[in-house]
Amino acid sequence: MLSKTTVKLNRSICERARRAAAAAGYSSLDEFIEHAVEKELANHEPSPSKDELVRKLKGLGYLK
Repeated sequence: MLSKTTVKLNRSICERARRAAAAAGYSSLDEFIEHAVEKELANHEPSPSKDELVRKLKGLGYLK
């Protein structure tokens, strides 16, 4: 089971996020915020090398 942490947000940011989540079809504000944070974190992590991508695609059967 995943543990959860509570984060406090400015009320206006929370309302904007709630509207964006509803407009985008997310099932909850939590789901929307989790996805937004994941996307932002991915921007700050190193990209996999070409060799690593090729290895993964071979492992999935997309390349021979």
